[in-house]
Amino acid sequence: MVSPEVRRADSPTVTDEIARLIRLLDDDSTDVYEGARFSLMAIGPEVVAPLAAAVGSMESPVGQLCAIQVFDHFGDAAALPALIGLLGSEDETVRIWSMWSVAGLGDREALPALWAAHRRLRAAGEPPDSGEADALRSALTELGARQEVLPPLTASSQTTAGDRGRAWPSERLADVVNDLADHDQAVLGLRFWLVFRGRGASINHERLRRPLDVDRPWRQVVEDARETALIEVASVPPRPDLFATVEWIDRDDV
Repeated sequence: MVSPEVRRADSPTVTDEIARLIRLLDDDSTDVYEGARFSLMAIGPEVVAPLAAAVGSMESPVGQLCAIQVFDHFGDAAALPALIGLLGSEDETVRIWSMWSVAGLGDREALPALWAAHRRLRAAGEPPDSGEADALRSALTELGARQEVLPPLTASSQTTAGDRGRAWPSERLADVVNDLADHDQAVLGLRFWLVFRGRGASINHERLRRPLDVDRPWRQVVEDARETALIEVASVPPRPDLFATVEWIDRDDV
């Protein structure tokens, strides 16, 4: 617990306490690094600059993930250079969280690093439905560097599924999949949510897990994706409280 003296920005002990807590983010104990994270958040935004200076030299990806959570808590642009640096981390989860964070800050200064990540994923043959590829597309879209194709029927059918954000009613999913495919979009995947009192709970469905060969002619890629998505949709009976989030890509994404 952070003492009232440490919480004060003008406290003579605050700098030393921030440094101590930052070091604890690298601790092996969950209780220790989680406690340090919450304590840093309790101190205030003055922790951002020293944390940004230290995060690149942290030994543990977990420590870096904790740092990203602190950055997100304050939404301070002072963290942007550090987050851009983390886009090149050897740890995939750190890269993904950093993509989400730079998108949340809304600063286009991150775009060169994001495009570099885009080239790296392409060169490595990363599947378009991987978590990192998804996070990268989201970040580029959020920062205005990628234009999502949203066909008319898909746009008019979208709704908000409680805390899951943008989603589509289960009874309209087949129409949405066909609308996307008819507009040259390849559906990568569906995730179903039961929504009760504003909260969505994920439910399992029959996932075919067919790899999408994006090296084939694009129209064939779209049709392969349509077939897989429609089979998955047909495996889940629609109901009023069932919604799905949908992920799709355009030819320019591969």
